[in-house]
Amino acid sequence: MLNNFLFFASMHLLTVPLPLYVEQIGGGPSQVGLVAGTFALAAILARPYVGRLVDKLGGRPSLLLGSLLFTVGALLYIVSRSVPTLLVARFLQGLGISASSTAFIALIAALAPPGRRGEAIGLSAAAMPVSLMMAPAIGASLLESQGFVPLFILSASVAALSLVTAVFVFEPRSVERNEDNGEEYESSFFSVLRLRGVWVPSGAMGVLAVSYGSVLTFLPLSAVQQGIVNPGLFFTAYGLTLIVAQILAGRVSDRVGRVRVIVPAMVLLALAFLALALVRGLPLLLGVAVFYGLGFGSARAVLNAWMVDRVPTSIRGMAISIAYASFDLGVGVGSYLLGWVAQFWGYPAMYASVGVICLLGVAAFALSARG
Repeated sequence: MLNNFLFFASMHLLTVPLPLYVEQIGGGPSQVGLVAGTFALAAILARPYVGRLVDKLGGRPSLLLGSLLFTVGALLYIVSRSVPTLLVARFLQGLGISASSTAFIALIAALAPPGRRGEAIGLSAAAMPVSLMMAPAIGASLLESQGFVPLFILSASVAALSLVTAVFVFEPRSVERNEDNGEEYESSFFSVLRLRGVWVPSGAMGVLAVSYGSVLTFLPLSAVQQGIVNPGLFFTAYGLTLIVAQILAGRVSDRVGRVRVIVPAMVLLALAFLALALVRGLPLLLGVAVFYGLGFGSARAVLNAWMVDRVPTSIRGMAISIAYASFDLGVGVGSYLLGWVAQFWGYPAMYASVGVICLLGVAAFALSARG
């Protein structure tokens, strides 16, 4: 968890400053988008290879590799004076987050007792939103007082600390082999994708990603359009709720079953977006943030646990990488298509459509998860 917190803190320190830096070195809006897109593209391209690496060598080497790549990328920011150099740095960090995030879930699943796996995955998932609540504000403040270079040095230092913590991670490989009773499983991308325990949660992850991309990309714009002065409070309420939801939902799912938590959580997610289409003021927006945090946090944490429960440990890394690739694609493709919906029909219609997508997604999951 400490490794994950430091890893994402290094990234979130640059949430506000990085687009500003692209503009300072001569880039325009398209270059800002290119820098962001390069990060996502690298993560998606690396997923299948990272999954195979985790399955063959274990989570710890992949965690070390991810933290190392992220640190090297952060160091490149310090000497970057052009957009092409930034693209190299972002590409390396995209590879790093792919390796680290896949290895992290695999390690938590291996370390947790099977009867408390949901609780462990939900608890460990709290590390990222905690960094999101702290690091962007620190990064923006440091940029204002010290400038870009000291901020890049801090980001690289925090990434290096995450690398140090990865050295001390313990991985019980012998326990993992025992869980599979010595059986071997085909670990190619498409053979793993065909497993019900992989394509069902991966599809649901894609639905969650569409919702996440719509909030991350368009909520500040839609809120300002409605005359809401500080839409950033949405993310504060969302982050606090997300932490609580992930911890509690994982624990509850250990007792009552995964599907009994996932289905209500996704329904709650859909209702949040249908309500978001009607938002006209800050109080209702904050209420939606709480509902969204409960639905999204519960569904994502327990979907991870549901997949880990049903997939053999020898192909767990590939399974996790496929689910996360689905999430990456959902954010990117969903945001692009929803942008056209917003342009032609407005933000309320866009968020209503996200609510409908979530309802269709939960119906498909409920039917597919049987058996």
